[in-house]
Amino acid sequence: MLIGIMSDAHDSIQGVKDALQAFSSKGAKLVLFAGDMIGSGNCYTFEGCGMPIKLVYGNNDGDRLGLYRDFARVGGEYLGDFGEIEADGLKIAMLHGTEEPLVKAVVASQLYDVVVRGHNHRWEVTRHGKTLLINPGEIWGNFTGLRSAAILDTSSLNVEMIELGRFKTFREILNQ
Repeated sequence: MLIGIMSDAHDSIQGVKDALQAFSSKGAKLVLFAGDMIGSGNCYTFEGCGMPIKLVYGNNDGDRLGLYRDFARVGGEYLGDFGEIEADGLKIAMLHGTEEPLVKAVVASQLYDVVVRGHNHRWEVTRHGKTLLINPGEIWGNFTGLRSAAILDTSSLNVEMIELGRFKTFREILNQ
């Protein structure tokens, strides 16, 4: 089974659309979103995507009630600040990653096959004992200059980076 993973959209509707298109074209069956969607209106970007959507809140998600309500309308499920998912026999934990010691503790617990996180906007795939840590980078693009997402193959635990475009970072914009 293929799972599409993204994080840190920060209201980038086009970035979310691009990621969903990539997930769909590769045959993903589930979408995981690791926080910082920001506006509940982004739910309409997921409308009709044909894949279940599991989300957790990020530190910039202010209107949690609106996000919960509006994403439920399009088949999305907010799992709170921390989510546990079972997919294709894998135990998956999902959190935004605002508190780095918490991310490290969840990974070190070895209770999960996969831990999905976001927050720092940096692509990362690392193995820690039996646990695979995945950070898909950012959908937004203006923090690191790279808009990215990930595809997890549950049978092989291979993770593919989906590069969705390069952008000027804020520092580059400000130094012009």
